[in-house]
Amino acid sequence: MAPNEEIIGLGKRTDRPRLNTAIPMSQLKLSPTEGFVLSRIDGSVSYDEICQISGIGREQTLEILRKLKQQRVILGPGEKAEAAAPPSPWAQTRPAHFAREPKTPPPMMVTDDMLRKAQEKAGGGSTKDAAEPGSTLERLDDGSIVDPSDLIEGPDISGDTKKRIVRLHRRLRILAAHELLGVPPDADRATVKRAFTAASKELHPDRYFGKNLGTFREKLSQIFARLTEAMQEMEKARKAKKPAP
Repeated sequence: MAPNEEIIGLGKRTDRPRLNTAIPMSQLKLSPTEGFVLSRIDGSVSYDEICQISGIGREQTLEILRKLKQQRVILGPGEKAEAAAPPSPWAQTRPAHFAREPKTPPPMMVTDDMLRKAQEKAGGGSTKDAAEPGSTLERLDDGSIVDPSDLIEGPDISGDTKKRIVRLHRRLRILAAHELLGVPPDADRATVKRAFTAASKELHPDRYFGKNLGTFREKLSQIFARLTEAMQEMEKARKAKKPAP
């Protein structure tokens, strides 16, 4: 990326945002994550650098930065401090291409029929995109905003699939193990195993063997690792609840 390349809704990648000192920070209603990102802003660190040091991933960091800028909590070069943020909520003051704030749906439960169909689709070793009805990526898709700059790499994957991979990747540590696998919290071992098998066949990086995935190969590797971890978490919880002989 060129240093002067624009980040939608913010400005140049190398711009160094500063706090709007006219707004009382104590009155802001921010989540802990939003507050942490805000604490990184001091006028000497660029948007790119904030993304690197936030520890929550570029996509989520940019979403928070856009929110803060639209509320004028942070300012770009040449912008004047104002006594108060605009009265309209962020979702109503964003640019047109960010006008709709998607609601995060609850993770869909996986049925036996969905598992069977997913296994049939994945069993042939096809490299067809996984972003299709009934897929794990579709089930866990929250429809949130994805920065176009995060979709440049991976020419051998469709745009829709890349968006869904990005969205799932940034929620890996938010989703509970049973939500990620799409099973009830008290699912038995066989159900968990079937769900893991279907999801891993769909999302294992080897499914795209020989394809140019760019950074999406690493994202898929991390998603697969989290799927494995989720299965192990559920098995450990199941054993812990099992009555002693």
